Amino acid sequence: MGGEMNATERRTLLNEIDRNIASGECEGVACKAAGVSVAWWRRWRERFQEAGLDGLADLPRSGRPSSVRVSAEDAAALRAAYLRSNRGRDAGSMSMAARNLAFRGKLAPELCAAILKPRASKHTLPRDVIRAMRAPVAESARYRDNKAGQNDGIFTPGWLRMADDGGRRLLPGERQVWDDASVNVGVVVPWTRGGDKCSDRYGVRVARFQLLLGIDCATDFVAGYGYVMRANDAYNGGDAVRCMHGAWSLAGRMPREVVMEGGAWQSAKMLDFLNAAGVRLISAKGRPNQKLVEGFFNRLWTALSLELPSHGQVGRFRGEMAAENQAWIACREGRRDPRGLFPMLDEFLAALDKAIEFCNADRIESRTYGSWRPVEAQAGWEHNSIPVPQGLWREALPVDEVRRVRRGGVIQVRTESPFGFPHDYAFAGESLYRFDGADLRCRFDPYNIQAGAVLTLPRAWHEYPAGFCVAESAPCISPAPDMAAVQGWLDNRDAARGIKRGSRALVATSVAAFDPRKAAPSRSTIAHGTSPKLAILDYQAGRAAHVEEAEDAMEAIRRSRQTAALATDWAAEERAAGILA
Repeated sequence: MGGEMNATERRTLLNEIDRNIASGECEGVACKAAGVSVAWWRRWRERFQEAGLDGLADLPRSGRPSSVRVSAEDAAALRAAYLRSNRGRDAGSMSMAARNLAFRGKLAPELCAAILKPRASKHTLPRDVIRAMRAPVAESARYRDNKAGQNDGIFTPGWLRMADDGGRRLLPGERQVWDDASVNVGVVVPWTRGGDKCSDRYGVRVARFQLLLGIDCATDFVAGYGYVMRANDAYNGGDAVRCMHGAWSLAGRMPREVVMEGGAWQSAKMLDFLNAAGVRLISAKGRPNQKLVEGFFNRLWTALSLELPSHGQVGRFRGEMAAENQAWIACREGRRDPRGLFPMLDEFLAALDKAIEFCNADRIESRTYGSWRPVEAQAGWEHNSIPVPQGLWREALPVDEVRRVRRGGVIQVRTESPFGFPHDYAFAGESLYRFDGADLRCRFDPYNIQAGAVLTLPRAWHEYPAGFCVAESAPCISPAPDMAAVQGWLDNRDAARGIKRGSRALVATSVAAFDPRKAAPSRSTIAHGTSPKLAILDYQAGRAAHVEEAEDAMEAIRRSRQTAALATDWAAEERAAGILA
């Protein structure tokens, strides 16, 4: 760009760069935004300081003068032909584009003759012809894919750490970026429900579950992570919300902005959650290079490979770790027991915490911003973040449905159970009979069903306004999910509570939030065999108090059933509602 300017144009560009630097931008960012290198800016600035505007004029050139003149019309035709040509992924063919135009006589006659002139190589072209066809890689990509400009953008080092106006660098705690990744190691977890060859034979499952992780955009400090274990090795919008809310709740504060890609990260559940939280979404849908966390994952995998046990790594690239990959296939097919070949869940999480601790403390070196240690740069982040609103845990509940209250004050929702199959969950309460026939918004967590359901009015009903809370923790009265087919248990009313307490958490999520003031991460886990009362993953301290209240309410209901004044035949009510045969 700079080589095709006259003195006035160079002076204008120098003034623009100088103004941006004076406003606080570094030399690299200001020059990149202007489309020139730092060396170009320094060279022409020095010439201007020495000789004024005359110093910005081109000096007499030595050597052979240009052999042919390229008009503006011919230059546009040459550039368009180059962009249309398709020699490689990021570029076209200058020589073929120019020779094709000249062969068909679509350029000035003297220019056609200069291009087709016999030379030692057909690829040799006049210098001005080459200059007219030069196009950056981004322009070639945009021509081939109209969305490439949006998806890939223009590479400007450091701009992801700048505020929207580009006038300052982001502050710690101001913005986070979240993304998912499949960890490059098999993890063994108890899996008594079966469903695949390995768990059917050994009672455990080995898989590469999903890591959902967020970092601070200003410092690369890990704000928190969730490790989601599902039967299909995937995650959904509810999982993303639960992990994000869990990390923010454990930290006590949340960012003002969050960068996320599409899919589950921009599901209706996530968008409602962010709106309720008052956190602004910056969409990176289809633009992986616009998320700083992508580069962090590369560093994390390297650090994790040093912290993990020597066994179990399946590698980051195809063809690596041949023995481990053969063991992986054998375990997935049920031919070998994965225990001893791959790390157990507690081993993996301990290694992951150590790897994150190292990345938080390891120095980052940037050509644009210098060097810093994330754990040190994160100091004072709470002043730039915002507190987690009270009651936000309700928006993080994964099941959110509107259902009508049935006769007898019962509301029923059919959704996926923690075991991976649909199940009918029914909720009741002492005062719910007053709302027979009303539509209620029912929110609850199947992984923590003992906490009950939050029931509110989605719209006004009789004298009650929209949003009225009918029940803060309506207890679940339905039987536990049928386990007879997979675990040989008879599912009846007497055994329902025991089954729910002992086998609910076959599918689990672990959330850790990191705080630069603490030596170890805060952690809250729902895991296999964990008591629901102690396994309050998503709603931390405030939610834990809510669970205690829910248990007190459930106990009060149980006591009330034993009194003559409020004696109710609940079995009859449930039969009438169609819950029990």
